[in-house]
Amino acid sequence: MNENDALKLLKEYSKNKPWMKHCKAVSQLSIHCGNLFSKTMEVDLDFLRSAALLHDIGRYKTHDPILHGIEGYRLLMGLGHPREAYFSASHIFFGLTSEEAHQYGLPRETFIPKTFEEKLITITDFLIEFDKATTLNSRFASLRERNYDNKYFLSRLDDAEIKANDFLKEINDQFGVGLEKIASSVLV
Repeated sequence: MNENDALKLLKEYSKNKPWMKHCKAVSQLSIHCGNLFSKTMEVDLDFLRSAALLHDIGRYKTHDPILHGIEGYRLLMGLGHPREAYFSASHIFFGLTSEEAHQYGLPRETFIPKTFEEKLITITDFLIEFDKATTLNSRFASLRERNYDNKYFLSRLDDAEIKANDFLKEINDQFGVGLEKIASSVLV
């Protein structure tokens, strides 16, 4: 899928609601980072664009912190975009177990960001609160505050935070750059 097709889908399903700005910000930061990292490794910039733009497309149906990824998967699979569909589900918690996937009506398989691009979009999503740059600590605190009454979500959020911090460290170690600093300079 190309960027124009992804933008068209995003616009059609978001109806220009505020969450569309978040998707565009995630895409902007992901592409900026992808271009930066493509100097030393191969990066699929087309997938970065489309998946980042569509990662939250399930919000057309629900704003539930888990179910929006499931609904995005269903929509994108139905439209014939399996790669973006997989990512829509796998960005939740930095990955779903096969049991969780089955519980939510998905195929009984793990939905975990596997490629560098999938991990990069997931971490950039965590570094953006609405459409503004933030830190991982602030973002996870905000998610906990907004979902204080959802015990299951909170229990899984701890694991997601560990995975996010591990990937943030991996990026810093591999490329010598801090993604939080990049986010704050790109999303002004």
